[in-house]
Amino acid sequence: MINIRQATIQDLEKILELNQRVMAKIPSFDEDLVPNFTLTPQGKNYFREDITRPEWCFLIAEEGGRIIGYTNGGLIDFLHRKSRYFEIQNLGVIPEMQRKGLGKQLLESITSWAKEHGYQKIYLNCYAANEEALSFYRKNGYQDIDVCLEKKIE
Repeated sequence: MINIRQATIQDLEKILELNQRVMAKIPSFDEDLVPNFTLTPQGKNYFREDITRPEWCFLIAEEGGRIIGYTNGGLIDFLHRKSRYFEIQNLGVIPEMQRKGLGKQLLESITSWAKEHGYQKIYLNCYAANEEALSFYRKNGYQDIDVCLEKKIE
């Protein structure tokens, strides 16, 4: 049975290992990523802070005592927008549990948390080349609202 719960600081090391595994193909979408960022002091601090921020949500999915997925996020200030926005920063599921409904469960759980805490809209970023993730989010009601572009300065 899968249990989704709020992460605690005691989960940090397992979350770091999980993130390394579930985000393994992300470098193929972004050549500028710091290799193994999760395992750097900055990466560990990023996850530590997100787990311990009282106003943020960090959920993990467990099965048989093993963490198999997670999602996290919190307030994003869009001063030019009317609604109160919650930003999903990450959502990841171990490869063998993908396409079995766990990602949808995590998305629904973090959406419920955001709604309970007074947010009106959810925002997230996804690499344009990550077609699987884009398809997943669109299937779950997310719509394209902006496009981020970057250019290397030469």
